[in-house]
Amino acid sequence: MPGPKQAATIMDNSEKLTLDNRFAQMARRAGIIAKTSDPWIRWHAYLTRWTEDACFAIQELMEDMPLPATALDVATGTGTPVLDLAKAWPQCRFEACDIATESIEIARLLAQEEELRHISFKVCAAEELDDPDASFDMLTCFFSLMYLKHTSRAIDQFLRVLKPGGCMVITTWTGDNQLFRLVKDAFAMTDHTYPDGQNPFMFSDSRALKVLFEDKPVSNLQVRARKTVLNWEGNEQELWAFFKDCNPVINTLLSVLSADEREEKEQHIYSLLSGFKIGGNILFEADMLVCSAQNNDLPL
Repeated sequence: MPGPKQAATIMDNSEKLTLDNRFAQMARRAGIIAKTSDPWIRWHAYLTRWTEDACFAIQELMEDMPLPATALDVATGTGTPVLDLAKAWPQCRFEACDIATESIEIARLLAQEEELRHISFKVCAAEELDDPDASFDMLTCFFSLMYLKHTSRAIDQFLRVLKPGGCMVITTWTGDNQLFRLVKDAFAMTDHTYPDGQNPFMFSDSRALKVLFEDKPVSNLQVRARKTVLNWEGNEQELWAFFKDCNPVINTLLSVLSADEREEKEQHIYSLLSGFKIGGNILFEADMLVCSAQNNDLPL
C-alpha cells in the first residue's frame, strides 16, 4: 500500500496526465478547425452562444414532463447543443450524429474535454438514422432542418426512433436577424440561398413548420417564438469571411464591382459590424422558433 508521499505523487501524475490529454485534445481540435474547408465548422468555433437559449427553451418545455433517460441529437454539428443538454441532464444517455466526419470528431473532443462520458457520437445522415425503432425518449435537431435535402423523410426517421409519447424538439431561425438585415441592406439582397440551394429561413414561420407534420402521427404540436443574442468571438473580417464562404450570392454581387468599389463595400461592412461589438465580441439579436411535438405512433 503506498504511503502518503507516494499517493500524492500518483495523484500529481494522474492530474498531469489528464491535463496533458486535454491539451492534446484542444490542439487536435484547433488543428481540425485551422485546416478545414468547411465554413460551418469555423462558424461553430467562433460563435460560442448560438444554441444556449434553445437549450433553455427545451429545459423549460420539460419542466412538467419526466426527464428523458435517452436522447438523440440529430445534425449535431460540432456538438455545442448536446453538450449543454448533457451538462443539464447528467442522468440522461445522449447520442449525437452528423453527416460530417470532421464535425463529429470535434464534438467528441469537446465532450472528452468536458468529461461528459454519457454522450456517444457517430457519423450518420438525418434521413437514414441507423438506430432501432423506439430507441429514445427525446430527439432534438438544432437549426439544421432547413439544410436537410429530404425533410419529410428525416421527420419520418425522427418519429421512428422515438418511443411512443417521446418528445421531438426542432429549432429554426426566423428571418428577423440583425446580421442578415445588415448584409441585405448593404447589398440590396433578396436571395438568401446557401450552397446546394438551401435557404436558412426555409422554416422561418410557424405555418411552414406545422405543414411538415400534417400527415405525421404527432400530438401536442406547438411552435413558439423566442429571442436570442448570438455572440461571435472573432473580428469583423472573420465574420464577413464566413458569410462569403456560405453565401455565394455575396461573391456574385462583389464580382461585378471594380477593385476599388469592392474594397469600399467591404470596408463599409466592417464598419457596420464594428457597431455590434461589445467587449471585443460581436453580439447581434436573432429570433428563433421552437417546434415541439410528441410521437403519437403506437408500436405494431
